[in-house]
Amino acid sequence: MTGTRNQRSQRSSARAQRLYEVAVLTALAGAPEGLDGEGLLAALADAGIAIDDAVSAIERAVSSRAIATERGVFVLSGEGARAILAFHGELEAALDPSPTVPGMEECPSIPWLTTVQTHWMDAVSLNYAVDPEKLRSLLPPPLEPEVFRGSAWVQVLASRLREMRPQGTPGLFGVSFHQVSYRAAVRYPSAHGGHRRGGYFVKSETDHPVMRAVGNALVEFRFHEFGLADVSLERRPRDELRFTVRSREPGAAGSGDGGIDVTLDVREGHGAGERSVWPDLASLQAPLVDCCDAFGVDPEGWIYVLTIDREPWRERFAKVKRASVAWLERGPLAPARLDSALFIPEPCAYRWRPLRRERWSPRPR
Repeated sequence: MTGTRNQRSQRSSARAQRLYEVAVLTALAGAPEGLDGEGLLAALADAGIAIDDAVSAIERAVSSRAIATERGVFVLSGEGARAILAFHGELEAALDPSPTVPGMEECPSIPWLTTVQTHWMDAVSLNYAVDPEKLRSLLPPPLEPEVFRGSAWVQVLASRLREMRPQGTPGLFGVSFHQVSYRAAVRYPSAHGGHRRGGYFVKSETDHPVMRAVGNALVEFRFHEFGLADVSLERRPRDELRFTVRSREPGAAGSGDGGIDVTLDVREGHGAGERSVWPDLASLQAPLVDCCDAFGVDPEGWIYVLTIDREPWRERFAKVKRASVAWLERGPLAPARLDSALFIPEPCAYRWRPLRRERWSPRPR
């Protein structure tokens, strides 16, 4: 046990020393003209670094040639600049909500279908609690429902996507349309241990025929089949938002899918509602809001991962004045329970990463 504690202490000390050295480099990166010794120590003291640790860090940075002295001041060297960039890359990787694991690879796709950018406008999330076993029956192996507070969850996500276009292309060349997705919270056992969390689209609709065809052309990642529908997100007086969907698919009405008709009060200050299992916004961040991966499954043994980098939703609870979502009331997940509704009032930037995939081994349920 003593040896283990010593090893941990040594690792902790090494990490602290590296952070102090990064602090030295960062201070000089922010001072292009350089800093004299007193100025550099003052900058490190402002960062909460004790003087003895600061002096040692400066000496190590000089020894490694990460900093140099010119005309009596310390300046960042080229080696130091590269060290900062390397540290930034490590930090970015550590904070990545969807890291690439060994064995995961970027895979062929129609490039602009999976490297696009857009903004969500007037977006809503209707959060439904559903029976885990009913949801499981809709999921391809190895996906399985995530269970939070005793239920599996499906979100009806609706928004107007503004100026969707390949990344780096001016907005003038973008396409604006409405999209509605029924996103299930799921996970799967990764080949490298643990579980990877994300969403699986059990149903989706759009009002743009071309975007429907484009989405369904993504053969490497059949995360859903787009249906065609008339979709409206209409802001009304007194801060009401009415959200309606009417399918244009042949036989949709006969299948029991009568569409969506929802009216929300989207003023600030609402809570989750008396029937909600979520006491506040913070409690549903990890389960339902912070979801950046969408999964697809290939029966040949691949899991496809489509990752979205986006701005924070900055969501707030909306009060449900009326809600009818036929597929969840009469479809395969019925009777689903509407738990709460969220409204995203500000435009939210979305950007898709290149499509990735990893192997999985089919397992019996």
